[in-house]
Amino acid sequence: MSKYKRIACSYYDVFESYATQKTLLKITYSDKQGLRQELISKIKTLETKNSEEFLITEEGLKIRLDKIILLEKEVN
Repeated sequence: MSKYKRIACSYYDVFESYATQKTLLKITYSDKQGLRQELISKIKTLETKNSEEFLITEEGLKIRLDKIILLEKEVN
C-alpha cells in the first residue's frame, strides 16, 4: 500500500464530530486495490497505528483516512 499522507487537522475534526454524533454517512473511499468503494455506515471510532490514521465503521471495516474520497451525511 502507498505511504500514508497526513490529512488536515480540520478534516480530522469533521471525522471526530461525525463519530461523536453517530451520524449515518455515505463513505466513498479507495480500497487496497485502488478501486472506488462506497458504503453506508457510522463511524465507530478513529485510531492511529504506525503513524497512520484510520476510521473504523460500526461493522468493523478499517479505512485509512487518506484513502477517503468523500463523506456525505446520509438522508433517511
